[in-house]
Amino acid sequence: MRKMMGGTVFHEILTDVRSSRFLPGLSIGIVVSLLLIVIEVSFASMIFSGPLEVHVRKGIGMVLAGTMFFSLVTTLFSRIRSVIAMPQDAPVALFSGIAAGIVATTGNAEGQVAFITITAALVVSCVLTGIFFIFIGHFRLAEFFRFIPYPVVSGFLAGTGWLLTKGSLEVMLGYVLTFDSLRMMTSPGSLLLWLPGVIYAVTLFFILQRKSHYLILPGSLMIAVIFFYAALTAARMSIPEARSFGFIFEPFAAGSLWPTFGFQDLVHVEWPALVKQLPAIAVIPFISMLGLLLNTGGIELGSKREIDMNRELIANGAANLFTGITGAHPGYSSISLSMLGLRVGADTRIVGLTAAAVLGGTLIFGSRLLAYFPKAVLGGFLLLLGIFFLYDWLVETIRKMPRGDYLLVVAVFLVICIFGYLHGVIFGLITTMILFVVRISRVPLLRDVKSGAVLRSRKGRSLPHQRLLTIHGKRNAVYELEGYIFFGSVTRLIEDLSTAVRSHTSIPIETIILDFRKVNGFDISSVNNFVRLINRFNSGGLSFAFTQSPRGFRNLLCQNLDVETASSLHFFDDLEEALQWAEDRLLEKEQQLLRSASQSGKTARDSLFDSVSDELLLNLDLQAKVEEILEKLDEYLEEAFYQKEEPVLSKDQEALGLYIVQKGVIGEIVEEAGRVTLLADLGPGSLFCELGVYGSLPARFNYIAKSDAMIRILSPEALTRLGNGRSIPGPESPPAGDRPCPVILREFPLNLRQ
Repeated sequence: MRKMMGGTVFHEILTDVRSSRFLPGLSIGIVVSLLLIVIEVSFASMIFSGPLEVHVRKGIGMVLAGTMFFSLVTTLFSRIRSVIAMPQDAPVALFSGIAAGIVATTGNAEGQVAFITITAALVVSCVLTGIFFIFIGHFRLAEFFRFIPYPVVSGFLAGTGWLLTKGSLEVMLGYVLTFDSLRMMTSPGSLLLWLPGVIYAVTLFFILQRKSHYLILPGSLMIAVIFFYAALTAARMSIPEARSFGFIFEPFAAGSLWPTFGFQDLVHVEWPALVKQLPAIAVIPFISMLGLLLNTGGIELGSKREIDMNRELIANGAANLFTGITGAHPGYSSISLSMLGLRVGADTRIVGLTAAAVLGGTLIFGSRLLAYFPKAVLGGFLLLLGIFFLYDWLVETIRKMPRGDYLLVVAVFLVICIFGYLHGVIFGLITTMILFVVRISRVPLLRDVKSGAVLRSRKGRSLPHQRLLTIHGKRNAVYELEGYIFFGSVTRLIEDLSTAVRSHTSIPIETIILDFRKVNGFDISSVNNFVRLINRFNSGGLSFAFTQSPRGFRNLLCQNLDVETASSLHFFDDLEEALQWAEDRLLEKEQQLLRSASQSGKTARDSLFDSVSDELLLNLDLQAKVEEILEKLDEYLEEAFYQKEEPVLSKDQEALGLYIVQKGVIGEIVEEAGRVTLLADLGPGSLFCELGVYGSLPARFNYIAKSDAMIRILSPEALTRLGNGRSIPGPESPPAGDRPCPVILREFPLNLRQ
């Protein structure tokens, strides 16, 4: 930041002074300063209203001084060149209640004690807001607070356009617009107050829509002011008469407006009254931060530039700390005034510096400049910006948004028009959350569904067991879940599960495995839905297994079930373990049926024998073929004998070549997370470590003799001799012709895995 102040910003300002941006920046800065004076005077009047009205002149001095500091600090430190920051309306709405509470405690609104105590509360709120902004920005926490949906921001910007339009009419008319005062607008006297400003704003809007030039705005400003005073001269109307009719502003004070208090006045602060209001004061930093992020997000969207929110928080935090010494209320960047420079080609820091200079002059000399400026011209500028906002966010967005999102924009806009900013944003956020829940509940939580007949464990199974799993595996169902589990998405899952269980009447589902591998969170409502599902089907013999479910989910699920039901649930660390458990459970049940002497048991045995007999005969033929191949390769193969339980090869141990099981059974085993799993029983004719025949290769699994076994090994050297001394290609391109090398190896019937 020091580097920025030392060179970059000052160099940028000097460059703009010499460029075509100077005149637009100067003219917009003057207009912005006049608008700031009008707005901040109204804010001071809101805080020091009713019995506190005797202090309003001091209040005006404090807010104008605070606005000057805000404009100066943010102009120099913000990355938004035309930014205008000021003490804002949201803190004022809260602080008017705090001021009333302090008066109720002190008991004398007109005395110095009440004024100084209110001023001390303003200083405390400003300093706390500054510290809070800097803390959030320094630790880069802004991203956690800026997830405001696009339709809400669009509705907020459209609502800003309406409030600017309404405010411009109030500036020109001199009274607050209500349904009752609408009739007064059509009177001849009122038409002369606001109709010229509307004509000026609409004409300027259409001109800027077709052509953008830096001289248009300052030129129109000069022409409008000259035309106004020419019209006064032609109508033979004096300045006092024009002021009495409401064509120009009344001066609100004469002479210096600041400072209004000193450090010696702290002795008059009634600290108990201030401490009593601390809970309400503590809310102001949060409200201000949301307002800043919302406004900065709107500027980012309107300017189509990426803005560092954390940097803006720090800049506005520093401005609040400086403003604290003035006694003004907290503030932040203004979306409407900041966008004014951007929309008319005055994207320069000269805007903020000019505004600060005019505010400083107003503090010293009073409101002499404002007292001669036409209301219609000032209101017309405000109306121009309001028209731009309404056009961009109500008209242009029709073809840029889905209908549902656009209706939300219109709804937020209408709520802001009727009830105000805060109500509109809250309504938009609540509506967005409801729509989000509805839409996200339509996103399937279920990623995939597979039956146990298709998805098998890696555990080695005998041929009869394989056949039983193929026939009856549909009794096991695996549901792979994905995403965040909440009450909306899980409701649909429960419906799908219930439908699946009830529809499988011919082959009923007996085990449901819920795979949580890709689930990243859950809420308590989703747990309650799972409880309902389990209670619904547990009495019917359906078993539930959960894999890789979060520990918190397990605990909540078991706590919400009775002890007996909770004990029937099964939780596994991974899907492989759950599949093995479900298969073992299914095979045990089928073996009981096969061992029974009943007619159904006899039928089951006959069916199983018929289904595996052809495959057994095929294996016998293949075994004979293996013996024939081994006999041909006998001179190239090494022999190795292993006793039962003797390790053949360990994981990552270098294989000596291609291993061929000639006699006995070798177990292929994997160890994961301390659990041993049998992948396959490798009988006569089976191969393993196939690629070891081409060179050094570490084993992927552990191999142990499950019985006395004889293994033949084809080493890389033997393969070279088998190829008559020629270079042997890799497995992806075995040699052509009648040579017996890899072509022969591919004749092996079982477990050739590359």
